[in-house]
Amino acid sequence: MSLTDLKKGKDSKEKKKKFTIDEFISDAENYAKGTPKIVSELTNNEQASHKLSLKQAISEARRYVEMTEIEHQQAVEVKAGVRARVVKPFRRATFTLSEEAIEQLQGLSEGSDLAKSHILRILIDELCNKEQNEQLKKLLQSGIG
Repeated sequence: MSLTDLKKGKDSKEKKKKFTIDEFISDAENYAKGTPKIVSELTNNEQASHKLSLKQAISEARRYVEMTEIEHQQAVEVKAGVRARVVKPFRRATFTLSEEAIEQLQGLSEGSDLAKSHILRILIDELCNKEQNEQLKKLLQSGIG
């Protein structure tokens, strides 16, 4: 893009209002009061095109409400998705194991192509699914110290 592309054309269709700096400053004060006269005021043609009939106004209001409800629903769904991603099925845990247990777990992992944590979850699940008497027997019989 060159500077000539940025230059305003001479045959601009919009007529610019001419005013002095003092008029601009006083209109800024009027703008602050909510009654602009020069800068922000629409021309008569623009004002006429911005006026809506009662039916059009009601229709626009309904459309606005529908759009805000849709946006609100989308925001709720996005938040729910974020919450769903935050709730993770697993949580980090740190355990102290003997060197022998670590080697055994490593061997199981390599032999089965399963992650060590996955193997531990399987073993815990298997132990928890046994009857209470079997659990106690299994736990007490283990010679691992």
